[in-house]
Amino acid sequence: MGSRTSLPIHYPVFVISSRDEMERIIQSRKKRFFALSAESAGNSFGVPWWLEVVGSHAGLSVLDCGGSPAIARQALDARIGWAICRTSAPQLQALEAYAPYRGRILTLRPPSSPGNNLRERAHDSL
Repeated sequence: MGSRTSLPIHYPVFVISSRDEMERIIQSRKKRFFALSAESAGNSFGVPWWLEVVGSHAGLSVLDCGGSPAIARQALDARIGWAICRTSAPQLQALEAYAPYRGRILTLRPPSSPGNNLRERAHDSL
C-alpha cells in the first residue's frame, strides 16, 4: 500500500486552525476549497474540535490524525471527508478493508495552495 497525498477533486487546499480563519476564507472565497487541519491536530485537539472549526464544510475537509487510526476512524465516521493517518501498513489495510473508509485515508499531507493561501504552513503567522 503506497502513500497517498492526492484528493479526488482539485480544489485549493487551505491550512485552517480556527473557526475565525475558516470564516475569513469562506467570506473571501466564493468557490469550493478543502480545509486542511494543522499537522496532527486530530491527535492533539480531537474530532469535535475540528467539526467546530469547519462546521458545515466537514465533507470538504481533511483532519490530520497523526499516527492514530482510532482518531482517523472517528473522523471518517463523523463525516469528515478525509483523514491523514501515519501508521503501520497492517493498520492502514485494516482501515481500508471497511468500504466506507476506502479512498478517504491519506498517508501524507496534501500540498496546500500557497499562492492563494492565508499562510503556507500551519505554523506561519497570519
